[in-house]
Amino acid sequence: MPSPYPLRTDRLVLRVMRTADAAAYRNAPEVARYQSWNLPYTEQDALGMLANQVDRDDVAPGDWTQLAVDRDGELIGDVCTHIDKTGGVAEIGFTLARTDQGQGYASEAAWALVSDLVQRMGVSRVRGEWTENMTYGATAEEWKAWTERLRDPPAELRLVPLTLENNRDYYALRTQHSEECFVAPMSWSFADALFPEVVDGAPAVLRLYDVEADGEPVAFVMIAEVTPAHPEVHLWRLLVDRRHQRSGVGRRALDLLCDQLRAEGCTTLVTHWASGPGTPAPFYRKYGFLETGEMLDEETLVRLQLGGSNLRGD
Repeated sequence: MPSPYPLRTDRLVLRVMRTADAAAYRNAPEVARYQSWNLPYTEQDALGMLANQVDRDDVAPGDWTQLAVDRDGELIGDVCTHIDKTGGVAEIGFTLARTDQGQGYASEAAWALVSDLVQRMGVSRVRGEWTENMTYGATAEEWKAWTERLRDPPAELRLVPLTLENNRDYYALRTQHSEECFVAPMSWSFADALFPEVVDGAPAVLRLYDVEADGEPVAFVMIAEVTPAHPEVHLWRLLVDRRHQRSGVGRRALDLLCDQLRAEGCTTLVTHWASGPGTPAPFYRKYGFLETGEMLDEETLVRLQLGGSNLRGD
């Protein structure tokens, strides 16, 4: 079976790393923070990591393989994989120079690697680790289903009340695993609705909405209504199913909610976010929410003025 490496993507080239590759980015504390090596990362460390692949030009069952990630001839990171001896299960990992993070390079490189593992090598399950306690896994069938999901923005989006007839369709919505520390799962939302939290001395009065896109359940919205004890509408939860993220669903759902609240005479909408990698803060800031300077359960309280239309688009 001929090796596909060097493997080209839209912006990158993946190739088997050689001992001449000096990965200076691995010495950066912010890069090494969640990795398994200690600092300083020396030349001997690099040589030891690459010693088993000096004569190889392809990934190999039973071994770790380190692949360089080049952009326009410059080494900006690496992705690695270990295929077990059966050839059926693979692990992956990736490292990227700090200055090149946040531009989708890691996702692009990891996608190319997983595609090769599943389609050419016949791997049936891929798993990887992020930070010290975040583990992901996918079978080949799950990966194929993920690649075949619809990615275009839906033609029609509707905000409809959650009812006895449609609630089961929405119970299955799931966010990304890494986002679960910021957006509670649907089971928690249903429990919150059944047993509302007491806020400022009175139970929150919750209103639940489905978000339907072209007839398909894609997201969920829950708000706490204005009451004598609660002077502002509170966006309690906005969950976009992981299969429908990055298609404008979240923003359009928030547009629909804000339009409805304006029609009801509401002038503000508040919500809150937690800090940390993956926080939804950038999404809400871009939409127009501003920090109030207050905290709610150790999370940042923010407010949106509903007097005019908000920034549209992704």
